[in-house]
Amino acid sequence: MKHNKQKNVGVLFEILNHAVLTEVSKNNPTKAHKLFSLLKENFVKSTEISKAYKIYSQFLYSEARNYYFASRFVENLKKEFNTTVESEKLGAELNILMEALSQVTNKKELLKIKIPNYKTLASFHIKLHEGDQYLTSRETLQLDESLFEHLIENQEAKRVRERRGRFEEETNFSLEEAQTGKLSLILAIQKFDEAYKHLLTKEQKNYLVKYYTSSDKKEFKKWICEKVDSLLDEVSDKALTIEDEKIKEKISLVTEKLQGIAKQPAVTTSNLKDILLSVEMKDKLKLF
Repeated sequence: MKHNKQKNVGVLFEILNHAVLTEVSKNNPTKAHKLFSLLKENFVKSTEISKAYKIYSQFLYSEARNYYFASRFVENLKKEFNTTVESEKLGAELNILMEALSQVTNKKELLKIKIPNYKTLASFHIKLHEGDQYLTSRETLQLDESLFEHLIENQEAKRVRERRGRFEEETNFSLEEAQTGKLSLILAIQKFDEAYKHLLTKEQKNYLVKYYTSSDKKEFKKWICEKVDSLLDEVSDKALTIEDEKIKEKISLVTEKLQGIAKQPAVTTSNLKDILLSVEMKDKLKLF
């Protein structure tokens, strides 16, 4: 059975998430931000890609009691896809996305990224487009078995359900919002949070999540300025009790950088890096 990754919006969403996290781990915030921006523009805003992804995500994160209900659910998703998604428009948007990705990263290497749900998403994509290629009776049977077994033993759905309470509390996103259009963004942030929960403090993650998900630059700048003011107060208070001259010098440099951020028209990735380092320093100062 043939499958094209570049046409599978479910696979592309997972690959983009993985790519963003990889670039962050490599300390490439500029590239990570560009990739995340493409994810938001295509999968969160009202696009044909986002319409299609809602159907893929329904399949990926839903459950069924038995084969009968699983088969009914898959057929209903196919009908929904065929009635709500314009194939030509979707194809055009995917071509534009591929071109945009080639301007940001090595597209060939990007598409080589391995994702845990690849087989499941590939099978669902083939099912949605099964009229586009000839499938033998055995291939059709194998395809259906794969899809139905996923819905009956859906480990991905169980993981999302187990994490939902904590996630809603930390992000202010409700399940209702997830079901009405913000699911892709929520899952992206959730994956980010899970990947870096041992590397970043909760405060640092809040800065990064806000940076990657804010659509209004002015509002984000206002939010940052408020946070920086609070950060400056904490650092200044602690500096009064420090006697080590080298540490005092570092505090002075950090204070100068933070004050400079507030004067700039917009927050850059370099500014964000300085803020994260400042948060780290503030936490270390608590040891003195």
